Amino acid sequence: MEVLILLGVALRVALIQHTGLTTLIANRIEVSTPVTSYKRMQEGVFLFRNNIDPYDGGVFHQPPLLLALFHVLPEQIVPYFFIAVDVLCALMLVQIAKRRTFVRFHDKDDETTPLDSDLNPLFVAAAFLLNPLSLLTCLGKATLPLNSLCVIAAVFYATKGNRVLSLLFLSLASYMTLYPVMLVLPIAVLLSKKHGSHPIKTTLSCLSLMSVLLLSWLGISNLLMGSWNFIEATYGTLILVPDLTPNIGLSWYIFIEMFDQFRLFFLLVFQVFVVAFCVPLTVKFFDQPLFVVTLFCIITAAFKSYPSFGDIALYIPFVFIHQELFKYMKNLYLTTYLGLVACILLPLFYNLWIYAGSGNANFFYAITLVVGVGQVLLLGDLIGSMLRREWERGEGVVLRKKRVELIQK
Repeated sequence: MEVLILLGVALRVALIQHTGLTTLIANRIEVSTPVTSYKRMQEGVFLFRNNIDPYDGGVFHQPPLLLALFHVLPEQIVPYFFIAVDVLCALMLVQIAKRRTFVRFHDKDDETTPLDSDLNPLFVAAAFLLNPLSLLTCLGKATLPLNSLCVIAAVFYATKGNRVLSLLFLSLASYMTLYPVMLVLPIAVLLSKKHGSHPIKTTLSCLSLMSVLLLSWLGISNLLMGSWNFIEATYGTLILVPDLTPNIGLSWYIFIEMFDQFRLFFLLVFQVFVVAFCVPLTVKFFDQPLFVVTLFCIITAAFKSYPSFGDIALYIPFVFIHQELFKYMKNLYLTTYLGLVACILLPLFYNLWIYAGSGNANFFYAITLVVGVGQVLLLGDLIGSMLRREWERGEGVVLRKKRVELIQK
């Protein structure tokens, strides 16, 4: 397994040398979006260095602290910086998998009870580093891996019981892309279980600290830029979706075809739908906060305004952490098949639409619907699998014992 991890790193180092390949990948809409594009970051840095507000003009939509980071980061180091980010993500995923414990309920005296297999933490790292989606995101130098790093770091420090560092990284992730703010609920539950404290008190303290940290990042950004213009250009873009550049999400085509009088309503529908499941899922799977984190990552990747391959690459290792659910999943083959088909047809249909001129937007949007359906199927399958496993741990054990007793009689 160590060889596979080294192979993932070696692939990145080898492929990053081919400038033409990285440029091609960076221009793909499946990898780069208006809010994560490295080309737009370069333009923002150029404007910033020439004392021009990068948020004037509606092209640059990334937060000021990211702008400051790439302002001081030498251009030659940037590709290796993204490789280092992926390696850090993999290392923390290994530690999360090691600390993640689940109740093994196999009864040696009852052969009818299911057997949970052991999880190799290195397999989770290999699933991330050898994932073609994370590899493409790294080569395309989209800034989304920095958000993924902060999300993984927040979960990592939560499993260690470090509330301050966990919420520090979660606030950074929320500052960059806004959507990770809903992870504060499962992370608060994770921290309360780690410390043995009351979950409501822990949640309230986490929300308070999270608010202070977010306001601090916004204040630092204001000092850096000298104005609040960045709020409309960054968070306003995420919420109001003014840039309708095609992506693998569901919203761009709908808002292109929609009449203006209905736009506000459907904006509310799309944005509320992302956060509507926060409290219900956290309450339902209160004993499985890491599982709730996985579900939230899938929901975000499926329904956020500007999704990309990097969002899918983030939740795949978390799904593998819950490998004990695989034997309960009914649509695992179908979900995998839909993912493979979508990865092949997305660039093909986009080429037919934009370059060959033998197709139209419906071709590409049909495949983005396949991506959305596949993620919704995965989401429902995981929830159903966890519910079936929890049932087997509770009522299923009682029913099996009664059945054995009846057979013995």
